[in-house]
Amino acid sequence: MSSSETDEPQECPLCRDDAPIDLPAYETWLQCDMCEEWYHGICVGISASECECIDKYHCRKCAETHGPSSYKGPTLRRSGRGHADVDYNKLNEGQPATFNQYLLRLESGEFAEDEFEHLSEGSTVTAEWIRSRDTNDPFIVDSAAGLDMEMPDPSVTVKDIAAAIGRDTAVSVMDVLTQDELSGWTMGAWADYFHSTNRRRVLNVISMEVSDTVFGAKIRRPRVVDELDLVEKYWPEAKRKPNKFPRVKTYCLMSVQNAYTDFHVDFSATWVYYHVLSGEKVFYLVPPTPSNMRKYEAWSKSPEQAVTFFAESVRNCFEVRLVAGHTLFIPAGWIHAVFTPVDTIVIGGNFMVMQSLNAHIGTYKLEARTKVPVRYRFPFFIKLCRYMTELLAKRWAKLAARDKAKWTLDELEGAFVLAAFLESKLIGDDCDTDIAKAVGDKASLR
Repeated sequence: MSSSETDEPQECPLCRDDAPIDLPAYETWLQCDMCEEWYHGICVGISASECECIDKYHCRKCAETHGPSSYKGPTLRRSGRGHADVDYNKLNEGQPATFNQYLLRLESGEFAEDEFEHLSEGSTVTAEWIRSRDTNDPFIVDSAAGLDMEMPDPSVTVKDIAAAIGRDTAVSVMDVLTQDELSGWTMGAWADYFHSTNRRRVLNVISMEVSDTVFGAKIRRPRVVDELDLVEKYWPEAKRKPNKFPRVKTYCLMSVQNAYTDFHVDFSATWVYYHVLSGEKVFYLVPPTPSNMRKYEAWSKSPEQAVTFFAESVRNCFEVRLVAGHTLFIPAGWIHAVFTPVDTIVIGGNFMVMQSLNAHIGTYKLEARTKVPVRYRFPFFIKLCRYMTELLAKRWAKLAARDKAKWTLDELEGAFVLAAFLESKLIGDDCDTDIAKAVGDKASLR
């Protein structure tokens, strides 16, 4: 087996005539150790990272007589996700092989109906309304009116976005078949792929943060997000420097038809706002109950992750369909997968809130246990916690009793968890003492 940028002809035996083999995803090749034939990794459903774990590669013909390919270690891919069997019949028909398994699972799955709150417009969605809710359920705002936000025109295209951001700007692209990140892509190449009629592979862009771009400058997220966001409230203005400050507030997600993102919890259990500019999305939402979170952690660590449909292991998985103009708010910790029925552009972002601080810290620890790569975690999380602890202690000391009484039990509990989390890392010991005392006094505040 070998993986390289080879001087061999750019087509392999499994390439279709209309395959866009000039894309970066086609740079990885594998050679069968039996017949010595060369194949694109993408054409046989194997990612570049998985190639590094293969000891002996057997093509589909040789596998019939010599058995399947063998791997160097106990896990099939460095990400910890297992590799599903390739459906070669579908592959020869020009369809993504493994991804068809996702489609089949979604089509055959039994999901609970959307029972979440739908608001006709967003004027009632205030910080106080969210703080006083007696549920941690997601909610959907059917019209942008009242949310006090600014979004691009729904007619904007990916080519328009590439022109605004810069066609040479690097972008992270996900191969839906393997759920792996592909390197070497630019916004120009992505726009060309998105608008192509000959898509050899189903690809997705879900992590393009645009807040510091010309395109992002025209976007203003919902007012309530700015009011609740702990980064906005506690990160000092003077220390908001490029590459040293969490940039998770404005993402542009660009998904082609049949794109799918498997079940996950957003980094540090952040809240999410999700506005559909054009197209449609289908969310599969699982409540973050203690039982579900234990099952999710076990599933995340399992080498069979890619061939196990997480929704089948829980009691309720809700199906929520969004169309252009809808804005979805997902509270902390909800486990979710996302399917794209048609080409779709979304503007969204992540934010942490005081009432969910316990969940934010708990998920940060879960990410460490499940060995989530640092680049996929909330940036500068510890530093934010330190800024919060210092300022919370100072502000708490100045609050009148009636203002202290306005803190909810969830917010007070979050402050206590924060203090415990940073017990050995804070600038001053008084911060811990003052915040912990606030929680200790919460009974008298009621």
